[in-house]
Amino acid sequence: MQKNKIFKYDLSFENITFIRMPEDSEIMDIQIQEGKPVMWAMVDTESKEIVVRINMLFTGQGMRLEATHNEYLGTIQHEGLVYHYFMNYEL
Repeated sequence: MQKNKIFKYDLSFENITFIRMPEDSEIMDIQIQEGKPVMWAMVDTESKEIVVRINMLFTGQGMRLEATHNEYLGTIQHEGLVYHYFMNYEL
């Protein structure tokens, strides 16, 4: 399928965030926008929508068991803390 749009998804500074997005979306970047973490992805709007879990880990924090099935998305810094985001497709 062809990716035909760029969507923005709000994340959080919590350990786990669930988002709905088209299947096979391609993550472009994660950054801070207006003080909040956001993620941009190229999506196919014709594709089936799925729920994915975004796990956030701090530097030095142990990897949780479910984190072993994660795809690294990116790292951001905010107010002196470092946040590492991973996408988990295995709900």
